[in-house]
Amino acid sequence: MRRRWLVLSIVIVAILVWLAWAGARATDQPSFCASCHFMKPFYDNWASSSHARVNCIDCHYEHGFSGYIAGKIRLLSEMLRYWVGAYNVRPHSRVSDQNCLSCHDKKAIEPITVYRKKIPFSHTQHYGVAARGIELTCTTCHSQLVQGDHLAVDESACKICHFTGVARGQSLGNCYSCHGPPKDQILIRGIVFNHSEYLKSGVECLTCHVHVTRGSGDVPREKCFSCHVERFEEYGKTELIHRAHVTVQHFKCSDCHSEISHGKFELAQALSPDCASCHGGRHSAQEQIYIGTGGSGVDPMPDAMFLSGVICAGCHQSRTPVATVATPQACVTCHGPGYDRLMRQWQQSVSQQLSELREQLAQIEQQFSQIQNDHTFSSLYTEAKKNIELIEEDRSLGVHNIHYVSALLRLSAENLARVRAWHEQRAYVSERPWHAGEPFGCARCHVGVELLPLGPTQTASHKVHLKRADCNVCHAVQPAEHGKTFVTAKDCSQCHPPAERMAQLEPQDCLQCHDAQLPARPGKAYFPHETHIALWVRCEACHERVTQMGHLEFLGQGVPKPSHGFCATCHPTERTDTCSKCHTQF
Repeated sequence: MRRRWLVLSIVIVAILVWLAWAGARATDQPSFCASCHFMKPFYDNWASSSHARVNCIDCHYEHGFSGYIAGKIRLLSEMLRYWVGAYNVRPHSRVSDQNCLSCHDKKAIEPITVYRKKIPFSHTQHYGVAARGIELTCTTCHSQLVQGDHLAVDESACKICHFTGVARGQSLGNCYSCHGPPKDQILIRGIVFNHSEYLKSGVECLTCHVHVTRGSGDVPREKCFSCHVERFEEYGKTELIHRAHVTVQHFKCSDCHSEISHGKFELAQALSPDCASCHGGRHSAQEQIYIGTGGSGVDPMPDAMFLSGVICAGCHQSRTPVATVATPQACVTCHGPGYDRLMRQWQQSVSQQLSELREQLAQIEQQFSQIQNDHTFSSLYTEAKKNIELIEEDRSLGVHNIHYVSALLRLSAENLARVRAWHEQRAYVSERPWHAGEPFGCARCHVGVELLPLGPTQTASHKVHLKRADCNVCHAVQPAEHGKTFVTAKDCSQCHPPAERMAQLEPQDCLQCHDAQLPARPGKAYFPHETHIALWVRCEACHERVTQMGHLEFLGQGVPKPSHGFCATCHPTERTDTCSKCHTQF
């Protein structure tokens, strides 16, 4: 009898063991997961993904015998919940990082990878280190279920982590950590725009891309009610909450955080004024100058007003829908008294330079057929002409962006000077502007002052004086007396001696202020001062009565213009021998 019971017990145990083994093997199959109706979408997603050859339990169970048993006990618990109707239609599972790394080992995730063909991503900067004080797991980012990819990157996690809790428009890291500047030129309202060149001048992305996010990504208190009925005293303890929900429980960021989106939602208003709704892109030249592009040969140089977000209507103020011309009063409204004079100064300077350059262009165009034979100087001429035409098309005479316009004018003048030197077969000597390389100081605002006359007779030149002295030699630079001229005629006499001192000067004394190497000019004779001074020819030999009167009085009567007869006093025969010795052009 006992033997029968022993055999029967063994058979029953064997059957139970077999049934347990068979049940375990059956529930190991991915198809078993789809037997629950709410799991069918997850099963279909897995079956069509790159993980379709990986069994569900290889990821969802811990490796090893103990992990397998723990997984089966958890499965039995979920089955009981399903049978009694206490299941959750939004199942949550925890996938161990070790399971992921058993296939995707650390060696495979160390190098920089490129996401979406343009975003460089480093796993080593996100996994195994605390990001913003939070220890991330693989499923923190790889949790999105999309067709064809069972564990795609959840981009909402990237946006929530990088944009939540930082200033609006800012991000954790910087724009370059994900987005490099577009390499191709793009067209914005008729303006050809190159990001790479523009960023070289130090302009931040947010200068133009004002709003790059929508939503706050915060966690409202009511979100906690979906899981908790108490423990609200822990709300606000960011590190504790993230450790429990992200590191341990592997919840998705979007389970708690509100939605936050990232994109090019709004460009700077200066690039999209309301005027364009009716007039279209009629002011593209003005916009190009304002944002510091459109010219050739000069790096992008946005105007300070543009960087401050000032739109067109900030200066072009009008109470009617009809557009109005900006007036100097608009400068005074924001900057205070005196700033209106700067606008007039800029326009006077730019107008003078444009007039001179246009005259030079007209002269060069007469010989343009010769220039075309040389590609280098033909391109210099074409570049100068393009920049001059852009400034003229802008019609503000530098007001829209005085520093960019000044740089274009300087380059144009240099290009035309090089062309003239080439045509006249002489070496080109570059003339360094008085304020070159000065990012601050008087030249920051008083652009073009070197071209304006000074003194009561308006015959003297700022340019000559600025090459040898700073502005504060004659003008007050303190805010209380800014721009006030404090020099007197007595002060001027230190550089411009009276008649008694002029009589004592030697030619070398004159060279302390006057440059002896005068450049040749088209249609005029080249006079080598240095040669004559080396022969100890005194200045008064040509500059008559220079030592018999005060220096300022002498300058007031103008520079002498020697004729053939005048030069024949010392060169009686040479004037007819070789014309090209003095004349560079006929």
